[in-house]
Amino acid sequence: MLLAMNQDFCLSLGQIQAFRRDGFVKLERVLTTEFVEHLQVKLDASMLSLDAEQTLFKRMGYDILEADPVVISLLRDRCFRKVLNALTERTLFFTQGIGFEIEKNKHLGFPWHICAQSFGFLRASDYGCSLWAPLDPIRVCGQGGGMQYVSESVISGQFMFDYVDPAIDRTLADIADAEAAANSEPSLTLDEFSELRHGILNSPAMMRLLEATCHRDDFEPGDALLFNKRVIHASEMLAEGPIARRRAFVMRFVDADARYDKRRAHALEFPRKYFGRPPQSTFHLDVCTEDGQLIADSQYFRNPEDRKLRSTHE
Repeated sequence: MLLAMNQDFCLSLGQIQAFRRDGFVKLERVLTTEFVEHLQVKLDASMLSLDAEQTLFKRMGYDILEADPVVISLLRDRCFRKVLNALTERTLFFTQGIGFEIEKNKHLGFPWHICAQSFGFLRASDYGCSLWAPLDPIRVCGQGGGMQYVSESVISGQFMFDYVDPAIDRTLADIADAEAAANSEPSLTLDEFSELRHGILNSPAMMRLLEATCHRDDFEPGDALLFNKRVIHASEMLAEGPIARRRAFVMRFVDADARYDKRRAHALEFPRKYFGRPPQSTFHLDVCTEDGQLIADSQYFRNPEDRKLRSTHE
């Protein structure tokens, strides 16, 4: 079995402090070349059958490579667990693997957002974070194609989880209920729905603030970005240059004590019910059935102990 984690990787006190201040930190050369090459092959194979003409990405795949033995070996790696435990100060539980692919001069990726889909199944106050590993080089002053992210010390996205998203969910539910009671035709357009969901963070004033205060980094394959769910972030387009496409593998984690929020999870079904447009994944429905259920105890997960990143001191 090949090594996934670079055993020479050393986490610094400065990185720990930066993560606690900003909510994100770049981890240079944290993954081995062999692991990146493995991900490149497996990601391409896993996403080959997916729609290659999506609006924001060439391909985007949820719930992938979660049973891959090399990915499991990373989760079991003592060094990997130690790094994530030190940064987050908690026991984490791996929930989803996600793949993204963009082509140069074609796909915009996601606008400014928080991960409402990927963390829409847990309570707003529960912790979640992502490890984003680009599988192709990223040059801020070259082709771009990476991400932009704003420090929590400047603007935290927690207000979206606490206030904005619940208000949007209530507004959409009221619209649907009123139309059902009146037996009237749907009045909300898909563009209006998208504006409600994404317009707050992508309004001209907010975009000006986010773009003025955001961070961008160069990445080599093997580097990764760890960021918590409160970090507001956006994709950057891959511009003209030698790289034809940029792929990335993302691992989502939640606190091992996080619990299921049934109302929030089922609110993600609005596009399916109203527009006939299902979400990219049904994970939010499949993972649990009872409100308040401990996510890490869900029968959805095979070999849950492999997914739990316990402290190395436990």
